[in-house]
Amino acid sequence: MEVHIMNGFRILKKLAWMRWEKTLMDIRKIDPEYEHAMDRVIEFEKWYKEMELSEENKSDIDALLDALDDVGESEVNLAYLSGLADCLLILDRMELFQL
Repeated sequence: MEVHIMNGFRILKKLAWMRWEKTLMDIRKIDPEYEHAMDRVIEFEKWYKEMELSEENKSDIDALLDALDDVGESEVNLAYLSGLADCLLILDRMELFQL
């Protein structure tokens, strides 16, 4: 039973990520704060690529950035899934949807 729950969770997580990416692209068009933050990220990426680092330091920084991306992606997925769960609970309590 636990294996089925984990597989279902993985599938739901992947579907949520795909949906989240599309929603994010739509929202990005109307959110200037997000747009500004992304512009800053792009500038920092350019600056990072121009830095004169040893291959070891660059590899270490890349590993850190990858780990931060993984954590951020997991947090976003979980937040999105939590929001979906909250919506279902609200609909259930309003008797518009039955869990």
